[in-house]
Amino acid sequence: MRHEQLADEALARVVSAAGLEVPDSRQAWEWRLQCALPWPVFDGYRRRRDACFAAAEDAGDVARSASVNDEFFAFVSTHPDLCRHFAAGRLGYYDALLAKVADRVRGAPHARILDLGSFAGLSTLYLGAAFPGSRVVGVERHQGAVAVAEDARRRTGIANVSFACADYAEFDAGPFDAVVSLQAMPAYLIPWLPSERPEDYSRGSNADAALGAPDATVLAVERAAAAVRRLLAAGGRAVLHERVVGLARALFFHRLLARAGLEVSDIRWADWHSVSQRDVVQSFPLVVATASGGAARADEAAIIALYSLPPSGPDLAGLPDAHAVTYSDFQAHAAFAALPASRDEVGIRMGLADGRRMHGYFGVADGRWAYIYRCDTCDERKLSVGHRNIAPALFRTGLDELGRLMATGQPVHCDPPFDTFRYRVRKHFKVKD
Repeated sequence: MRHEQLADEALARVVSAAGLEVPDSRQAWEWRLQCALPWPVFDGYRRRRDACFAAAEDAGDVARSASVNDEFFAFVSTHPDLCRHFAAGRLGYYDALLAKVADRVRGAPHARILDLGSFAGLSTLYLGAAFPGSRVVGVERHQGAVAVAEDARRRTGIANVSFACADYAEFDAGPFDAVVSLQAMPAYLIPWLPSERPEDYSRGSNADAALGAPDATVLAVERAAAAVRRLLAAGGRAVLHERVVGLARALFFHRLLARAGLEVSDIRWADWHSVSQRDVVQSFPLVVATASGGAARADEAAIIALYSLPPSGPDLAGLPDAHAVTYSDFQAHAAFAALPASRDEVGIRMGLADGRRMHGYFGVADGRWAYIYRCDTCDERKLSVGHRNIAPALFRTGLDELGRLMATGQPVHCDPPFDTFRYRVRKHFKVKD
């Protein structure tokens, strides 16, 4: 796309002054990149980028994710032309986010603004242009990227901006009224934790245990959160947009922010698409936090509400007569909670060999609606619900599914024993073979 096609006119002016070209598409950007770079540099970039994509898909190997991400950005920053082209490839991200970030900075004192992980300097320069009366500092640990950012500053003539080459976890030039982090924290290292109980999303005691005996990955994220708090002045505001994948990691991330003394005051989704990444729209929350005197409170309910569908019950009046309707994941959780409170049910609790705990409920709500609800500590949920007259068929199917699970050997204990549970369901609800 051309500069005038950027939705954010302020960004378009910075981009034009910096001498960057805005690509029309991912294909155009890749082609321009390949033409501009010597083949060994382009090939090295492509191989490292593919390794980053592969590591992102294998979310369980956090050590590998850290290694390939560090290697990728170190390589990109070493080559000025590649660094500039990569910054151009992220313009879709900046176009979608920077105006929102500036709005949140504007709502509080902002005489001194710090941009963490400033890379090629576009976000820092944008903030400098948006707040000409402020002093804006971009801190970036790769010297090559800092050199590219300094060149862009000279081209744009934005005088209230400076750049520092440092690891922000050790940077000591604060405090700042506002600290901005746009995917600069090592959020990909946040561990996945199971829920405390199958029916809930809260990580509760599992998060407490991870914080009480942190491993290297937890410490790395905690160190970044502590740096944000340390660099933030009393009453200051942090604006964070991090790639935190999934509710489980989001809950733990906010626990880490609170532990560092960052009180989240606002959180909402922000969507973007950039040609330097996969050709899909991505969405992660934009978070505003303020500095507190000590450990802050982590509002798990707000995070769960953000990631889940609005609570709503199944349309019981519109259910078909002959078969059940099935809900899954967040929708199943909300639908089960919204069933009539008058319930007659039989339950089973299972512990699986992989450490998951699973609960199952077979019941009839309000004497009219038959249902089966299964949930586990990995946030997998399924609700099947239909008219009371289909209960025998529905429960037979559900018992057969649990029987097949038992046959795999995964359940290591059941309360009550599965044969007892099956007998109770059949007798209580008059289920015949």
